[in-house]
Amino acid sequence: MNIKRKKEKNNMFSDNRVRLTSRICTIVLCIIVVYPLLFTILVSFKNNQEFYTNIWGLPAIWRFENYVNAWVEGKIGQYALNSVIVTVTAVAGSVAVTSFGGYALSKMRIPKANMILSGLMMFNFVPGVAYYIPLYSQMIDFNFNGTLLMLILPYLAWQIPFSVYIFKNFFDSIPSELTEAARIDGASELHVFLQVMLPLVTPALATVTVFNFINIWGEYMWASISATSSAKIQTIPVGLLYFRGEYGIEWGPFAAAITIIIVPLIVVFIYFQKYFVQGITSGAVKG
Repeated sequence: MNIKRKKEKNNMFSDNRVRLTSRICTIVLCIIVVYPLLFTILVSFKNNQEFYTNIWGLPAIWRFENYVNAWVEGKIGQYALNSVIVTVTAVAGSVAVTSFGGYALSKMRIPKANMILSGLMMFNFVPGVAYYIPLYSQMIDFNFNGTLLMLILPYLAWQIPFSVYIFKNFFDSIPSELTEAARIDGASELHVFLQVMLPLVTPALATVTVFNFINIWGEYMWASISATSSAKIQTIPVGLLYFRGEYGIEWGPFAAAITIIIVPLIVVFIYFQKYFVQGITSGAVKG
């Protein structure tokens, strides 16, 4: 009995030690992730003098006018409008196109569906430098230069492989008997997709929306290349590059502009968090 109790005590001690270690690691990781965001927010309320003399401390005066300066004088408002239009349009378009594609590859008995999906996924391994120049030339040939379509169409297309993969795996996890029963009842394929299947893949919709929003909202390289055709289509990441005051970088308004970029990402993730986590842990690993 004594030996058994000792073993139980040792197991309890070992379990408590593991829990304590895991909690400490979790706290440390949270600090590593959260502190840069908090640091940026604190800097956004300082002026240059306070930034250099009290970089790690709280602001002596909370300068909310830095956000006004970033929005108006730094033209972040104009860049933000471009980013919102481009991101919302490209995300909505990619979700619509890829949800149809994932459903078709999963439930419509398309020959070599898995091979088609593998072919799409191969495009993810093509480096951007391989297609930026021909893509730019093609956009010019289509007379899209200087318009937001020059950003929207490529962004939409780049999200297709991964998004189709997510949707197909989710649709694969749904019994085909549901679609067969709906078809027997006389429902059209569009009705089956919209009324029967789509409500069952809400986690996939959230997962694809969050991933695509993050990828598009902060994308810099193609946005910078496209902006050479017209400064009117600059998005926030490109606008930050030219963020300058009269005598150089004003760190307060600059940090305020960065905060303006980050906040929409946080809001979108919090809104879709429940479904996003469910999507990552279920449909993304099924196939």
